[in-house]
Amino acid sequence: MTESQASDREGLQGHCAAPSRTLMTTRSEYLQAADKLLELAQLEIRIFDPDLSQTRLDTPARIEALRRFLARSRLNRAYIALHDVEYVKRHCPRLICLLGIFSGSMAIHRTEGEATKTQDCFMLADRMHVIRRPVAAQGRGVCILNDSHEGQAMRDRFDEIWECSEPGVCANTSGL
Repeated sequence: MTESQASDREGLQGHCAAPSRTLMTTRSEYLQAADKLLELAQLEIRIFDPDLSQTRLDTPARIEALRRFLARSRLNRAYIALHDVEYVKRHCPRLICLLGIFSGSMAIHRTEGEATKTQDCFMLADRMHVIRRPVAAQGRGVCILNDSHEGQAMRDRFDEIWECSEPGVCANTSGL
C-alpha cells in the first residue's frame, strides 16, 4: 500500500462528528443499530455474540452490506467470535457462502475457556462505532458512534475474547 493509500484509509477513521450515545431498549433497535454500523464500517468489523441467532446477520440486506464492505477493499476485515457456531452452520448459508468468497478477509471463531463465560454481545466498526447489549439475552443496550476512546476499549476486549477462541466455521465441508 502506498503512503497516499495508507493516509486515505487513516483519514476514513478520523470522523469529525461528535461522539454520540443512544440507549436501546429493544432488540429491534439493536438490529437497526447493527445495520447502521455495517454501513459506517470502513476498515474492520468485529462481532461478538452468543450464536448470531438474535443478530440475524444472515438476512439478505445484512449479507449484502457485509459483502459490499468486504468487496470495497482487499484490506477490509470482518471477525466474528461466537460461543456456539451450530446456529451459523445450520441456519446461515449466506454467511457461510460469504465466508467462502472472502476467506482471506473474514473469520468466524468459537470461544473457549474463560471467554465462554462472557454474557454480553457487541459489534464494533473501525474502533469508532460500537453497539453493545450488556446481557445478550436482554434487549437493552447502547449505540455509541464516533467515540475512539470507547471503540478502543471494546477493541481491546474483543482481542481478549479472540485470543480465547479457535476457528469454528469454515466455508467448505471436508470428510471422507
